[in-house]
Amino acid sequence: MILKEPILVGLTQLSANKLRSFLTMLGILIGVGSVVGIVSISDGAREMLLSEMDKFGGSNLMWVSPPHRWVKRDGRWQRRAYDAYLDNDDVKRIARCSEHIVSVLPMVRIGGSATHEMNTSSCEINGTLPSYAEAMDWRPERGRFFSERDEASWRKVCVIGDKVYEDLFPDGEDPIGKDIRLAGVRCVVIGVMEQKSVFGNDWGYNAFVPSSTAQHRMRGSERINYMLVSVDSSLNVAKAERRVKSLLKRTKDHGHEYRVRTAQSEIEKVEEALSIAKLVTGGIAAISLIVGGVGIMNIMLVSVAERTREIGLRKAVGARKIHIFSQFLIEAIILCILGCVVGIALGFGLGLGIAAIISKTADMEFISVVSAKAIGMAVAYSVGIGLVAGVLPAVRAARLNPVEALRYE
Repeated sequence: MILKEPILVGLTQLSANKLRSFLTMLGILIGVGSVVGIVSISDGAREMLLSEMDKFGGSNLMWVSPPHRWVKRDGRWQRRAYDAYLDNDDVKRIARCSEHIVSVLPMVRIGGSATHEMNTSSCEINGTLPSYAEAMDWRPERGRFFSERDEASWRKVCVIGDKVYEDLFPDGEDPIGKDIRLAGVRCVVIGVMEQKSVFGNDWGYNAFVPSSTAQHRMRGSERINYMLVSVDSSLNVAKAERRVKSLLKRTKDHGHEYRVRTAQSEIEKVEEALSIAKLVTGGIAAISLIVGGVGIMNIMLVSVAERTREIGLRKAVGARKIHIFSQFLIEAIILCILGCVVGIALGFGLGLGIAAIISKTADMEFISVVSAKAIGMAVAYSVGIGLVAGVLPAVRAARLNPVEALRYE
């Protein structure tokens, strides 16, 4: 009941000057709205990143690849003087180098196209092991993935993506058992992968053959492009990464230049960029909140001057300094909280709008996530600004002499 009366009086005063009240809390509104909107996009980007990483094998994945063929020296790109590559022996060594490594998948990439009768489809031909489907959590919608027996005998079998299937078999006929040509080699289709998209990239334009088939029948070499290394737990990724790097330095010429990337390091890079965006936005919002606080202080000082006779009258009938002080302080806080509430709603709308635009332009699902923590911080900052901005006007109002206040015109 102690707070009820000053709150009602404060709301009455603000509603009596609607336009002025709105313009006064505009700075708070913009500051809170921009913070909530950007934080919702940042948190949404993080959630999307983790979700897409799960589709790609999770945060316990590593990529091992040889050095780039081209290096930049003196401002010009030059081809390396030495040849660096990975082969099947490296796959076996890396699989044994740490007890935390669950599987090592060699990836042999061959650019080319797939053809069937008069139909052609551009695709990426990938040679890998039978465990690829389970490791990537990506399984055939029709037929099967190739087996260890297919791998051991260099069988000319393939599994195609859904987009390759649509291009080669536009009439919807069953492709299982049909012959197609991949990079000029006749292969029998044994499966069609289910539809999958990661980071907006459609995986439907992929075709898979056993790694032995890609190496011996298509490329004529045991060299591989890169490896996908799966670790038993994300907690052991750093330890396994150190083991792999140490092995490469011992067994490969120029081994220190081989690249070992982890899913966790990629996540950390994105999170670092998002943190920088949050800091920049926070700085802009802080300026907006300070400007809003100055505006509230200014309007409250004007309100004290306008209501001088009212203050004198209240003191004359027994109101104490604490009552006058709390009245004007509560009005300043109400202004900030109202601005905060509208700002949070604006932030929600801003986040949803940006997420919808990103989803449409990037052709991938993007979400806006507003956490309770972000809302709590926005409310706390707004109350803090109200307290700071309302203290000086409240003190000035409380110190007014009732006799002089009643004479004020």
